[in-house]
Amino acid sequence: MPQSIDLLRIIEEQKINTLFQPIIGARGQSIYAYEALSRGPADSLYCSPIHLFEEAKRQHQLFALEGVCRGRAIENFTRQKLAGKLFLNVSPETLLQSDHQSGLTLDLLNTYGLKPEQVVIEITEHSPTHDYDLMRAAVEYYQGAGFSIAIDDLGAGYSSLRLWSELKPEYVKIDRHFVSGIESDKVKRDFVRSIVEIARAVNSQVVAEGIETRQEFEALSEIGVDYLQGYYFARPHPQPIREVCKSAQVVWKQIKESRDMYKDDGQIGRLMLDIPPVTPDTLVEDVAELFDLHEHWFSLPVVSGGIPVGMIKRTRLLQKLSKAFGRDLYSKKPVSQIMDSEFMAVERHMRLEKVSQQVTQRSRNCLEEDFIVTENGYYCGIGQVIDLLKKITEMQLKSAQNSNPLTGLPGNMLIQEQIDQLIISRSSFVTCYFDLDNFKPYNDQYGYAKGDEILLTVARLLQKHCDGSMDFVGHVGGDDFVVIFRSNEWQSYVQSALNEFSQVRMEYYSTDHVADGGIWAEDRFGEKRFFGLMSISVAAIDSESANFGSAKEVASQLTQIKHEAKHAKGNSLVARLAGSIVNLFQEEQTA
Repeated sequence: MPQSIDLLRIIEEQKINTLFQPIIGARGQSIYAYEALSRGPADSLYCSPIHLFEEAKRQHQLFALEGVCRGRAIENFTRQKLAGKLFLNVSPETLLQSDHQSGLTLDLLNTYGLKPEQVVIEITEHSPTHDYDLMRAAVEYYQGAGFSIAIDDLGAGYSSLRLWSELKPEYVKIDRHFVSGIESDKVKRDFVRSIVEIARAVNSQVVAEGIETRQEFEALSEIGVDYLQGYYFARPHPQPIREVCKSAQVVWKQIKESRDMYKDDGQIGRLMLDIPPVTPDTLVEDVAELFDLHEHWFSLPVVSGGIPVGMIKRTRLLQKLSKAFGRDLYSKKPVSQIMDSEFMAVERHMRLEKVSQQVTQRSRNCLEEDFIVTENGYYCGIGQVIDLLKKITEMQLKSAQNSNPLTGLPGNMLIQEQIDQLIISRSSFVTCYFDLDNFKPYNDQYGYAKGDEILLTVARLLQKHCDGSMDFVGHVGGDDFVVIFRSNEWQSYVQSALNEFSQVRMEYYSTDHVADGGIWAEDRFGEKRFFGLMSISVAAIDSESANFGSAKEVASQLTQIKHEAKHAKGNSLVARLAGSIVNLFQEEQTA
Protein backbone atom coordinates (compact mmCIF):
# COMPACT_ATOMS: atom_id res chain seq x y z
CA MET A 1 0.00 0.00 0.00
CA PRO A 2 2.62 2.58 -1.06
CA GLN A 3 -0.02 5.25 -1.64
CA SER A 4 -1.25 4.95 1.96
CA ILE A 5 2.29 5.15 3.30
CA ASP A 6 3.05 8.16 1.10
CA LEU A 7 -0.06 10.07 2.18
CA LEU A 8 0.47 9.35 5.87
CA ARG A 9 4.10 10.43 5.56
CA ILE A 10 3.06 13.67 3.83
CA ILE A 11 0.68 14.42 6.70
CA GLU A 12 3.13 13.38 9.41
CA GLU A 13 6.08 15.31 7.93
CA GLN A 14 3.84 18.21 6.79
CA LYS A 15 5.15 18.00 3.24
CA ILE A 16 2.59 20.46 1.92
CA ASN A 17 3.41 23.31 -0.45
CA THR A 18 1.28 26.46 -0.23
CA LEU A 19 0.50 28.65 -3.23
CA PHE A 20 -1.27 32.00 -2.94
CA GLN A 21 -3.57 33.60 -5.51
CA PRO A 22 -4.55 37.25 -5.04
CA ILE A 23 -8.15 38.41 -4.78
CA ILE A 24 -8.48 41.90 -6.25
CA GLY A 25 -10.76 44.56 -4.79
CA ALA A 26 -13.18 45.81 -7.43
CA ARG A 27 -13.43 49.27 -5.83
CA GLY A 28 -9.83 50.13 -6.50
CA GLN A 29 -6.59 48.80 -7.84
CA SER A 30 -5.23 46.93 -4.83
CA ILE A 31 -5.04 43.35 -3.58
CA TYR A 32 -7.73 42.66 -1.01
CA ALA A 33 -6.82 39.11 0.03
CA TYR A 34 -4.98 35.92 -0.88
CA GLU A 35 -6.49 32.47 -1.22
CA ALA A 36 -4.21 29.70 0.07
CA LEU A 37 -4.06 26.67 -2.24
CA SER A 38 -2.37 23.48 -1.01
CA ARG A 39 -0.33 20.99 -3.05
CA GLY A 40 1.53 17.81 -2.19
CA PRO A 41 5.22 17.20 -3.03
CA ALA A 42 6.04 18.30 -6.60
CA ASP A 43 7.48 14.91 -7.58
CA SER A 44 4.47 12.87 -6.45
CA LEU A 45 0.98 12.01 -7.61
CA TYR A 46 -0.30 14.17 -4.76
CA CYS A 47 1.01 17.34 -6.37
CA SER A 48 -2.51 17.45 -7.80
CA PRO A 49 -4.91 18.78 -5.15
CA ILE A 50 -7.70 16.59 -6.57
CA HIS A 51 -5.69 13.39 -5.99
CA LEU A 52 -4.39 14.63 -2.63
CA PHE A 53 -7.77 15.38 -1.07
CA GLU A 54 -9.65 12.49 -2.69
CA GLU A 55 -7.13 10.02 -1.29
CA ALA A 56 -7.24 11.69 2.13
CA LYS A 57 -11.02 11.38 2.12
CA ARG A 58 -10.81 7.71 1.07
CA GLN A 59 -8.40 6.96 3.91
CA HIS A 60 -10.39 9.03 6.45
CA GLN A 61 -7.45 11.43 6.81
CA LEU A 62 -9.21 14.55 5.51
CA PHE A 63 -9.40 16.24 8.92
CA ALA A 64 -5.69 15.64 9.58
CA LEU A 65 -4.65 16.77 6.09
CA GLU A 66 -6.69 19.98 6.25
CA GLY A 67 -5.15 20.77 9.62
CA VAL A 68 -1.66 20.51 8.11
CA CYS A 69 -2.68 22.59 5.08
CA ARG A 70 -4.12 25.26 7.34
CA GLY A 71 -0.99 25.41 9.44
CA ARG A 72 1.32 25.66 6.44
CA ALA A 73 -0.85 28.36 4.86
CA ILE A 74 -0.87 30.52 8.00
CA GLU A 75 2.87 30.02 8.47
CA ASN A 76 3.75 31.01 4.89
CA PHE A 77 1.28 33.92 4.86
CA THR A 78 2.77 35.48 7.99
CA ARG A 79 6.37 34.66 7.10
CA GLN A 80 6.02 36.61 3.83
CA LYS A 81 4.14 39.40 5.64
CA LEU A 82 1.41 39.41 2.99
CA ALA A 83 -1.14 42.19 3.37
CA GLY A 84 -4.93 41.79 3.46
CA LYS A 85 -7.05 38.82 4.37
CA LEU A 86 -6.23 35.11 4.11
CA PHE A 87 -8.83 32.77 2.56
CA LEU A 88 -8.47 29.20 3.93
CA ASN A 89 -10.28 26.32 2.21
CA VAL A 90 -12.20 24.04 4.58
CA SER A 91 -14.49 21.20 3.56
CA PRO A 92 -17.92 20.75 5.18
CA GLU A 93 -16.81 17.30 6.37
CA THR A 94 -14.13 18.96 8.48
CA LEU A 95 -16.52 21.52 9.90
CA LEU A 96 -18.96 18.75 10.80
CA GLN A 97 -16.35 16.83 12.83
CA SER A 98 -17.41 16.59 16.44
CA ASP A 99 -14.21 18.38 17.52
CA HIS A 100 -14.46 21.27 15.05
CA GLN A 101 -14.46 23.64 18.02
CA SER A 102 -11.16 22.37 19.33
CA GLY A 103 -9.54 25.74 18.71
CA LEU A 104 -6.88 24.39 16.33
CA THR A 105 -7.10 27.36 13.98
CA LEU A 106 -7.10 29.89 16.81
CA ASP A 107 -4.01 28.23 18.29
CA LEU A 108 -2.28 28.49 14.90
CA LEU A 109 -3.17 32.17 14.62
CA ASN A 110 -1.84 32.88 18.11
CA THR A 111 1.39 31.05 17.26
CA TYR A 112 2.01 33.16 14.15
CA GLY A 113 0.54 36.45 15.32
CA LEU A 114 -2.46 36.58 13.02
CA LYS A 115 -5.90 37.86 14.07
CA PRO A 116 -9.16 35.97 13.33
CA GLU A 117 -10.49 39.13 11.64
CA GLN A 118 -7.82 38.65 8.94
CA VAL A 119 -8.97 35.12 8.10
CA VAL A 120 -11.84 33.95 5.91
CA ILE A 121 -12.96 30.32 6.23
CA GLU A 122 -13.87 29.29 2.67
CA ILE A 123 -16.25 26.34 2.61
CA THR A 124 -15.55 24.17 -0.43
CA GLU A 125 -18.44 21.78 -1.00
CA HIS A 126 -17.63 18.55 -2.89
CA SER A 127 -20.33 16.33 -1.41
CA PRO A 128 -23.90 16.85 -0.18
CA THR A 129 -24.46 18.50 3.19
CA HIS A 130 -27.24 16.94 5.24
CA ASP A 131 -26.82 18.21 8.80
CA TYR A 132 -27.50 21.92 8.34
CA ASP A 133 -28.04 22.48 12.07
CA LEU A 134 -24.57 21.18 12.93
CA MET A 135 -23.04 23.10 10.00
CA ARG A 136 -24.73 26.31 11.12
CA ALA A 137 -23.49 25.80 14.69
CA ALA A 138 -19.92 25.30 13.44
CA VAL A 139 -20.06 28.41 11.28
CA GLU A 140 -21.55 30.50 14.09
CA TYR A 141 -18.67 29.35 16.31
CA TYR A 142 -16.11 30.64 13.81
CA GLN A 143 -18.02 33.88 13.21
CA GLY A 144 -18.30 34.39 16.97
CA ALA A 145 -14.53 34.04 17.25
CA GLY A 146 -14.03 36.82 14.67
CA PHE A 147 -13.57 34.82 11.45
CA SER A 148 -15.49 35.57 8.24
CA ILE A 149 -17.15 32.85 6.15
CA ALA A 150 -17.14 32.35 2.38
CA ILE A 151 -19.04 29.83 0.25
CA ASP A 152 -17.06 28.56 -2.73
CA ASP A 153 -18.37 27.65 -6.21
CA LEU A 154 -21.83 29.22 -5.85
CA GLY A 155 -24.09 27.69 -8.47
CA ALA A 156 -22.07 24.49 -8.83
CA GLY A 157 -22.34 22.83 -5.42
CA TYR A 158 -24.92 20.33 -4.27
CA SER A 159 -26.90 22.83 -2.24
CA SER A 160 -24.99 26.11 -2.42
CA LEU A 161 -28.06 28.36 -2.43
CA ARG A 162 -29.42 26.68 0.69
CA LEU A 163 -25.99 26.95 2.30
CA TRP A 164 -26.05 30.67 1.54
CA SER A 165 -29.42 31.18 3.22
CA GLU A 166 -28.56 28.90 6.17
CA LEU A 167 -25.05 30.13 6.95
CA LYS A 168 -25.33 33.83 6.10
CA PRO A 169 -21.71 34.07 4.90
CA GLU A 170 -19.82 37.33 4.47
CA TYR A 171 -18.63 36.25 1.00
CA VAL A 172 -19.92 34.11 -1.86
CA LYS A 173 -17.67 32.98 -4.72
CA ILE A 174 -19.32 32.51 -8.12
CA ASP A 175 -18.38 29.32 -9.90
CA ARG A 176 -16.04 29.58 -12.90
CA HIS A 177 -18.76 28.23 -15.23
CA PHE A 178 -20.68 31.52 -14.96
CA VAL A 179 -17.53 33.60 -15.51
CA SER A 180 -16.18 31.90 -18.63
CA GLY A 181 -17.30 33.82 -21.71
CA ILE A 182 -19.69 36.00 -19.70
CA GLU A 183 -19.09 38.97 -22.03
CA SER A 184 -20.94 37.17 -24.85
CA ASP A 185 -23.52 35.23 -22.83
CA LYS A 186 -26.57 37.21 -21.70
CA VAL A 187 -27.87 34.35 -19.50
CA LYS A 188 -24.61 34.27 -17.54
CA ARG A 189 -24.64 38.04 -17.14
CA ASP A 190 -28.23 37.96 -15.89
CA PHE A 191 -27.34 35.16 -13.47
CA VAL A 192 -24.36 37.02 -12.01
CA ARG A 193 -26.31 40.28 -11.87
CA SER A 194 -29.04 38.49 -9.87
CA ILE A 195 -26.47 37.04 -7.48
CA VAL A 196 -25.02 40.51 -6.91
CA GLU A 197 -28.49 41.92 -6.18
CA ILE A 198 -29.25 39.11 -3.70
CA ALA A 199 -25.87 39.63 -2.04
CA ARG A 200 -26.60 43.34 -1.56
CA ALA A 201 -29.90 42.44 0.13
CA VAL A 202 -28.35 39.94 2.59
CA ASN A 203 -25.08 41.83 3.27
CA SER A 204 -22.81 39.39 1.48
CA GLN A 205 -19.99 40.32 -0.90
CA VAL A 206 -19.42 38.61 -4.24
CA VAL A 207 -16.12 37.20 -5.48
CA ALA A 208 -15.91 36.20 -9.15
CA GLU A 209 -13.19 33.59 -9.65
CA GLY A 210 -11.60 32.06 -12.72
CA ILE A 211 -11.22 35.31 -14.70
CA GLU A 212 -8.89 34.67 -17.62
CA THR A 213 -9.54 37.43 -20.16
CA ARG A 214 -9.89 41.20 -20.28
CA GLN A 215 -13.41 40.79 -21.70
CA GLU A 216 -14.51 38.74 -18.67
CA PHE A 217 -12.87 41.29 -16.40
CA GLU A 218 -14.71 44.20 -18.06
CA ALA A 219 -18.10 42.44 -18.02
CA LEU A 220 -17.85 41.52 -14.32
CA SER A 221 -16.66 45.01 -13.38
CA GLU A 222 -19.63 46.55 -15.20
CA ILE A 223 -22.05 44.21 -13.40
CA GLY A 224 -20.59 45.32 -10.07
CA VAL A 225 -19.09 42.27 -8.34
CA ASP A 226 -17.07 43.16 -5.25
CA TYR A 227 -13.89 41.16 -5.82
CA LEU A 228 -12.12 39.46 -8.71
CA GLN A 229 -9.77 36.47 -8.92
CA GLY A 230 -8.15 34.55 -11.75
CA TYR A 231 -5.24 33.98 -14.11
CA TYR A 232 -5.88 37.34 -15.76
CA PHE A 233 -4.41 38.98 -12.65
CA ALA A 234 -2.01 36.30 -11.43
CA ARG A 235 -1.54 32.54 -11.26
CA PRO A 236 -1.15 30.86 -7.85
CA HIS A 237 2.47 31.10 -6.69
CA PRO A 238 4.45 30.37 -3.52
CA GLN A 239 5.61 34.01 -3.54
CA PRO A 240 2.63 35.89 -4.95
CA ILE A 241 2.47 39.37 -6.45
CA ARG A 242 1.95 42.21 -3.97
CA GLU A 243 0.30 44.74 -6.27
CA VAL A 244 -1.99 44.64 -9.29
CA CYS A 245 -0.11 44.58 -12.61
CA LYS A 246 0.05 47.85 -14.56
CA SER A 247 -1.96 46.56 -17.53
CA ALA A 248 -4.87 45.62 -15.28
CA GLN A 249 -4.70 49.03 -13.57
CA VAL A 250 -4.96 50.77 -16.95
CA VAL A 251 -7.96 48.65 -17.94
CA TRP A 252 -9.54 49.37 -14.57
CA LYS A 253 -9.20 53.11 -15.09
CA GLN A 254 -10.85 52.83 -18.51
CA ILE A 255 -13.72 50.76 -17.09
CA LYS A 256 -14.33 53.24 -14.26
CA GLU A 257 -14.37 56.22 -16.60
CA SER A 258 -16.76 54.43 -18.93
CA ARG A 259 -19.05 53.24 -16.14
CA ASP A 260 -19.20 56.68 -14.55
CA MET A 261 -20.75 57.98 -17.76
CA TYR A 262 -23.89 55.88 -17.72
CA LYS A 263 -24.47 54.46 -14.23
CA ASP A 264 -27.10 57.10 -13.45
CA ASP A 265 -30.62 55.68 -13.61
CA GLY A 266 -31.68 58.68 -15.67
CA GLN A 267 -29.39 57.82 -18.56
CA ILE A 268 -30.37 55.89 -21.66
CA GLY A 269 -27.70 53.22 -21.16
CA ARG A 270 -29.89 51.70 -18.44
CA LEU A 271 -32.67 50.92 -20.95
CA MET A 272 -30.70 49.49 -23.86
CA LEU A 273 -31.28 45.91 -25.00
CA ASP A 274 -28.31 43.62 -25.48
CA ILE A 275 -29.04 42.62 -29.10
CA PRO A 276 -26.05 41.19 -30.99
CA PRO A 277 -25.38 43.05 -34.27
CA VAL A 278 -25.00 41.58 -37.75
CA THR A 279 -22.36 42.56 -40.29
CA PRO A 280 -23.04 44.12 -43.71
CA ASP A 281 -22.16 40.74 -45.31
CA THR A 282 -24.77 38.80 -43.35
CA LEU A 283 -27.29 37.19 -45.71
CA VAL A 284 -30.89 38.37 -45.65
CA GLU A 285 -32.13 34.81 -45.03
CA ASP A 286 -29.97 34.61 -41.88
CA VAL A 287 -31.40 37.88 -40.60
CA ALA A 288 -34.94 36.61 -41.27
CA GLU A 289 -34.13 33.50 -39.25
CA LEU A 290 -32.90 35.64 -36.34
CA PHE A 291 -36.19 37.56 -36.34
CA ASP A 292 -38.08 34.24 -36.33
CA LEU A 293 -36.10 33.08 -33.30
CA HIS A 294 -36.54 36.33 -31.37
CA GLU A 295 -40.10 37.62 -31.62
CA HIS A 296 -39.43 40.60 -29.31
CA TRP A 297 -36.72 42.00 -31.60
CA PHE A 298 -38.16 44.74 -33.83
CA SER A 299 -34.87 45.63 -35.49
CA LEU A 300 -31.28 44.46 -35.89
CA PRO A 301 -28.23 46.73 -35.99
CA VAL A 302 -25.72 46.38 -38.81
CA VAL A 303 -22.20 47.01 -37.50
CA SER A 304 -18.85 47.12 -39.26
CA GLY A 305 -15.66 47.30 -37.21
CA GLY A 306 -17.70 48.13 -34.12
CA ILE A 307 -19.33 51.16 -35.78
CA PRO A 308 -23.09 51.10 -36.59
CA VAL A 309 -23.70 51.51 -40.33
CA GLY A 310 -27.37 50.59 -40.67
CA MET A 311 -30.55 49.09 -39.27
CA ILE A 312 -32.79 46.27 -40.44
CA LYS A 313 -36.43 46.74 -39.41
CA ARG A 314 -38.47 43.58 -38.96
CA THR A 315 -41.62 44.97 -40.60
CA ARG A 316 -39.83 46.30 -43.70
CA LEU A 317 -37.86 43.10 -44.15
CA LEU A 318 -41.00 41.00 -43.94
CA GLN A 319 -42.73 43.29 -46.43
CA LYS A 320 -39.95 42.72 -48.95
CA LEU A 321 -39.89 38.95 -48.43
CA SER A 322 -43.69 38.60 -48.56
CA LYS A 323 -43.99 40.14 -52.03
CA ALA A 324 -44.09 37.98 -55.14
CA PHE A 325 -40.67 36.40 -55.66
CA GLY A 326 -39.46 38.35 -52.61
CA ARG A 327 -37.54 35.48 -51.06
CA ASP A 328 -35.97 34.52 -54.37
CA LEU A 329 -34.90 38.11 -54.94
CA TYR A 330 -33.46 38.93 -51.51
CA SER A 331 -32.64 35.78 -49.46
CA LYS A 332 -29.11 35.30 -50.78
CA LYS A 333 -28.23 38.98 -50.83
CA PRO A 334 -26.18 40.69 -48.08
CA VAL A 335 -28.17 42.91 -45.74
CA SER A 336 -26.06 45.90 -46.83
CA GLN A 337 -28.23 46.05 -49.96
CA ILE A 338 -31.52 46.47 -48.12
CA MET A 339 -30.59 48.03 -44.75
CA ASP A 340 -31.62 51.55 -43.72
CA SER A 341 -28.51 53.73 -43.68
CA GLU A 342 -30.38 56.52 -41.91
CA PHE A 343 -31.07 55.73 -38.28
CA MET A 344 -31.08 57.42 -34.90
CA ALA A 345 -28.04 56.84 -32.63
CA VAL A 346 -27.50 58.22 -29.13
CA GLU A 347 -24.61 57.96 -26.65
CA ARG A 348 -25.37 55.70 -23.69
CA HIS A 349 -24.74 58.43 -21.07
CA MET A 350 -27.38 60.78 -22.58
CA ARG A 351 -30.23 61.79 -20.30
CA LEU A 352 -33.58 60.14 -20.97
CA GLU A 353 -35.23 63.52 -21.44
CA LYS A 354 -32.81 64.48 -24.24
CA VAL A 355 -33.31 61.17 -26.01
CA SER A 356 -37.07 61.61 -25.71
CA GLN A 357 -36.78 65.03 -27.38
CA GLN A 358 -34.82 63.54 -30.28
CA VAL A 359 -37.38 60.76 -30.70
CA THR A 360 -40.32 63.17 -30.83
CA GLN A 361 -38.50 65.36 -33.39
CA ARG A 362 -38.40 62.51 -35.92
CA SER A 363 -40.94 62.31 -38.70
CA ARG A 364 -44.25 60.68 -37.81
CA ASN A 365 -43.58 57.48 -39.74
CA CYS A 366 -40.35 56.94 -37.70
CA LEU A 367 -41.67 57.77 -34.22
CA GLU A 368 -41.94 54.16 -33.04
CA GLU A 369 -38.71 52.89 -34.60
CA ASP A 370 -35.86 51.57 -32.47
CA PHE A 371 -32.66 53.55 -32.07
CA ILE A 372 -29.03 52.52 -31.60
CA VAL A 373 -27.12 53.17 -28.36
CA THR A 374 -23.38 53.81 -28.69
CA GLU A 375 -20.37 54.57 -26.53
CA ASN A 376 -17.83 56.89 -28.13
CA GLY A 377 -19.41 55.99 -31.46
CA TYR A 378 -19.12 52.22 -31.00
CA TYR A 379 -22.19 49.98 -30.88
CA CYS A 380 -23.51 49.06 -27.42
CA GLY A 381 -27.15 48.05 -27.80
CA ILE A 382 -30.65 48.85 -29.02
CA GLY A 383 -33.18 51.22 -27.46
CA GLN A 384 -36.92 50.74 -27.90
CA VAL A 385 -39.24 53.76 -27.86
CA ILE A 386 -41.86 51.95 -25.76
CA ASP A 387 -39.31 51.35 -22.98
CA LEU A 388 -38.24 55.00 -23.12
CA LEU A 389 -41.83 56.27 -22.88
CA LYS A 390 -42.60 53.92 -19.97
CA LYS A 391 -39.53 55.10 -18.07
CA ILE A 392 -40.20 58.80 -18.74
CA THR A 393 -43.82 58.42 -17.60
CA GLU A 394 -42.74 56.49 -14.52
CA MET A 395 -40.18 59.15 -13.61
CA GLN A 396 -42.67 61.98 -14.10
CA LEU A 397 -45.33 60.31 -11.95
CA LYS A 398 -42.81 59.45 -9.27
CA SER A 399 -41.41 62.98 -9.28
CA ALA A 400 -44.88 64.53 -9.05
CA GLN A 401 -45.88 62.26 -6.16
CA ASN A 402 -42.65 62.70 -4.20
CA SER A 403 -41.68 66.33 -4.81
CA ASN A 404 -42.11 69.20 -2.40
CA PRO A 405 -45.30 71.07 -3.34
CA LEU A 406 -43.76 74.51 -2.69
CA THR A 407 -40.35 74.28 -4.36
CA GLY A 408 -41.04 71.39 -6.75
CA LEU A 409 -37.73 69.82 -5.67
CA PRO A 410 -37.46 66.06 -5.07
CA GLY A 411 -38.65 65.07 -1.61
CA ASN A 412 -37.24 62.81 1.07
CA MET A 413 -37.98 59.50 -0.66
CA LEU A 414 -36.30 60.55 -3.91
CA ILE A 415 -33.30 61.89 -1.97
CA GLN A 416 -32.88 58.54 -0.23
CA GLU A 417 -33.21 56.66 -3.51
CA GLN A 418 -30.54 58.84 -5.11
CA ILE A 419 -28.08 58.21 -2.26
CA ASP A 420 -28.82 54.48 -2.22
CA GLN A 421 -28.23 54.30 -5.97
CA LEU A 422 -24.87 56.06 -5.64
CA ILE A 423 -23.85 53.71 -2.83
CA ILE A 424 -24.76 50.63 -4.87
CA SER A 425 -22.84 51.90 -7.90
CA ARG A 426 -19.86 52.76 -5.65
CA SER A 427 -19.79 56.37 -6.83
CA SER A 428 -17.86 59.09 -5.05
CA PHE A 429 -20.16 61.80 -3.73
CA VAL A 430 -20.61 64.40 -0.98
CA THR A 431 -23.95 64.85 0.78
CA CYS A 432 -24.66 68.34 2.16
CA TYR A 433 -27.53 69.07 4.55
CA PHE A 434 -28.65 72.74 4.49
CA ASP A 435 -30.53 73.87 7.61
CA LEU A 436 -31.99 77.40 7.64
CA ASP A 437 -31.32 78.98 11.07
CA ASN A 438 -33.78 81.36 12.77
CA PHE A 439 -36.44 80.67 10.14
CA LYS A 440 -39.33 80.02 12.56
CA PRO A 441 -39.17 83.39 14.35
CA TYR A 442 -38.94 85.11 10.95
CA ASN A 443 -41.94 83.12 9.74
CA ASP A 444 -43.92 84.03 12.86
CA GLN A 445 -43.00 87.73 12.57
CA TYR A 446 -43.43 88.27 8.83
CA GLY A 447 -46.05 85.65 7.95
CA TYR A 448 -46.15 82.42 5.95
CA ALA A 449 -46.19 84.13 2.54
CA LYS A 450 -42.84 85.80 3.24
CA GLY A 451 -41.55 82.55 4.74
CA ASP A 452 -42.43 80.71 1.53
CA GLU A 453 -40.54 83.35 -0.47
CA ILE A 454 -37.43 82.66 1.63
CA LEU A 455 -37.69 78.90 1.01
CA LEU A 456 -38.09 79.46 -2.73
CA THR A 457 -35.05 81.74 -2.69
CA VAL A 458 -32.94 79.09 -0.94
CA ALA A 459 -34.10 76.46 -3.45
CA ARG A 460 -33.14 78.76 -6.32
CA LEU A 461 -29.70 79.48 -4.83
CA LEU A 462 -28.92 75.79 -4.33
CA GLN A 463 -29.92 75.01 -7.90
CA LYS A 464 -27.85 77.92 -9.15
CA HIS A 465 -24.69 76.99 -7.25
CA CYS A 466 -24.18 73.41 -8.40
CA ASP A 467 -23.48 71.45 -11.56
CA GLY A 468 -26.94 70.68 -12.93
CA SER A 469 -25.65 67.80 -15.05
CA MET A 470 -24.10 65.95 -12.10
CA ASP A 471 -25.46 67.21 -8.77
CA PHE A 472 -28.85 66.54 -7.13
CA VAL A 473 -30.86 69.13 -5.17
CA GLY A 474 -33.66 67.99 -2.87
CA HIS A 475 -36.05 69.50 -0.33
CA VAL A 476 -36.41 67.35 2.79
CA GLY A 477 -39.25 69.54 4.06
CA GLY A 478 -39.74 72.77 5.97
CA ASP A 479 -36.46 74.72 6.01
CA ASP A 480 -34.20 71.68 5.37
CA PHE A 481 -32.57 70.98 2.01
CA VAL A 482 -30.08 68.40 0.73
CA VAL A 483 -27.62 68.65 -2.14
CA ILE A 484 -25.77 65.52 -3.30
CA PHE A 485 -22.61 66.69 -5.04
CA ARG A 486 -20.69 64.58 -7.51
CA SER A 487 -18.81 67.56 -8.94
CA ASN A 488 -15.34 68.23 -7.51
CA GLU A 489 -16.02 71.94 -6.89
CA TRP A 490 -18.64 71.29 -4.21
CA GLN A 491 -16.93 73.40 -1.52
CA SER A 492 -16.80 76.50 -3.71
CA TYR A 493 -20.44 75.92 -4.74
CA VAL A 494 -21.53 75.80 -1.09
CA GLN A 495 -19.54 78.91 -0.14
CA SER A 496 -20.93 80.82 -3.13
CA ALA A 497 -24.49 79.91 -2.14
CA LEU A 498 -23.88 81.00 1.46
CA ASN A 499 -22.27 84.27 0.37
CA GLU A 500 -25.17 85.11 -1.93
CA PHE A 501 -27.68 84.22 0.76
CA SER A 502 -25.94 86.69 3.11
CA GLN A 503 -26.80 89.44 0.62
CA VAL A 504 -30.31 88.49 -0.47
CA ARG A 505 -31.63 87.85 3.06
CA MET A 506 -31.39 91.59 3.75
CA GLU A 507 -34.16 92.20 1.23
CA TYR A 508 -36.60 90.23 3.39
CA TYR A 509 -36.09 92.21 6.62
CA SER A 510 -37.24 95.71 7.53
CA THR A 511 -34.60 98.44 7.79
CA ASP A 512 -34.88 98.41 11.59
CA HIS A 513 -34.37 94.65 11.85
CA VAL A 514 -31.36 94.83 9.55
CA ALA A 515 -29.89 97.60 11.71
CA ASP A 516 -30.53 95.60 14.88
CA GLY A 517 -29.04 92.46 13.33
CA GLY A 518 -32.15 90.42 14.07
CA ILE A 519 -35.61 90.34 15.62
CA TRP A 520 -37.27 89.80 19.00
CA ALA A 521 -39.73 86.90 18.96
CA GLU A 522 -41.12 84.14 21.15
CA ASP A 523 -39.07 80.95 21.40
CA ARG A 524 -40.56 77.45 21.61
CA PHE A 525 -41.27 77.96 25.31
CA GLY A 526 -43.27 81.16 24.69
CA GLU A 527 -40.58 83.47 26.06
CA LYS A 528 -39.40 86.60 24.23
CA ARG A 529 -35.77 86.54 23.13
CA PHE A 530 -33.52 87.92 20.41
CA PHE A 531 -32.90 85.96 17.20
CA GLY A 532 -30.18 86.97 14.75
CA LEU A 533 -30.70 87.30 11.01
CA MET A 534 -31.36 84.07 9.16
CA SER A 535 -28.31 82.03 8.22
CA ILE A 536 -27.65 78.56 6.87
CA SER A 537 -25.79 75.77 8.68
CA VAL A 538 -24.38 73.17 6.33
CA ALA A 539 -23.32 69.66 7.40
CA ALA A 540 -21.38 67.64 4.82
CA ILE A 541 -19.98 64.13 4.59
CA ASP A 542 -18.13 62.40 1.77
CA SER A 543 -18.71 58.82 0.65
CA GLU A 544 -15.14 57.88 1.60
CA SER A 545 -15.59 58.70 5.31
CA ALA A 546 -17.41 55.46 6.04
CA ASN A 547 -18.50 52.30 4.32
CA PHE A 548 -22.12 53.41 4.00
CA GLY A 549 -24.67 50.70 3.36
CA SER A 550 -27.72 52.92 2.89
CA ALA A 551 -29.05 56.48 2.81
CA LYS A 552 -30.26 56.05 6.40
CA GLU A 553 -26.67 55.56 7.56
CA VAL A 554 -25.66 58.76 5.72
CA ALA A 555 -28.53 60.66 7.38
CA SER A 556 -27.51 59.36 10.81
CA GLN A 557 -23.93 60.59 10.34
CA LEU A 558 -25.14 63.97 9.03
CA THR A 559 -27.28 64.49 12.13
CA GLN A 560 -24.17 64.37 14.32
CA ILE A 561 -22.24 66.75 12.05
CA LYS A 562 -25.23 69.14 11.90
CA HIS A 563 -24.98 69.68 15.67
CA GLU A 564 -21.41 70.91 15.16
CA ALA A 565 -22.48 73.25 12.33
CA LYS A 566 -25.37 74.71 14.41
CA HIS A 567 -22.93 75.77 17.14
CA ALA A 568 -21.28 78.20 14.72
CA LYS A 569 -22.68 81.73 14.47
CA GLY A 570 -23.87 82.81 11.03
CA ASN A 571 -23.42 80.82 7.82
CA SER A 572 -21.20 77.78 8.32
CA LEU A 573 -19.96 74.61 6.63
CA VAL A 574 -18.79 71.70 8.78
CA ALA A 575 -17.77 68.47 7.08
CA ARG A 576 -16.52 64.98 7.82
CA LEU A 577 -13.86 64.28 5.25
CA ALA A 578 -11.71 61.13 5.30
CA GLY A 579 -13.15 60.39 8.74
CA SER A 580 -12.29 63.73 10.43
CA ILE A 581 -14.70 66.58 11.24
CA VAL A 582 -13.43 69.96 10.04
CA ASN A 583 -14.90 73.46 9.94
CA LEU A 584 -14.46 74.51 6.31
CA PHE A 585 -16.31 77.83 6.36
CA GLN A 586 -17.71 80.20 8.98
CA GLU A 587 -19.05 83.70 8.43
CA GLU A 588 -19.66 85.77 11.50
CA GLN A 589 -23.08 87.39 11.43
CA THR A 590 -23.08 91.17 11.30
CA ALA A 591 -25.83 93.75 11.27
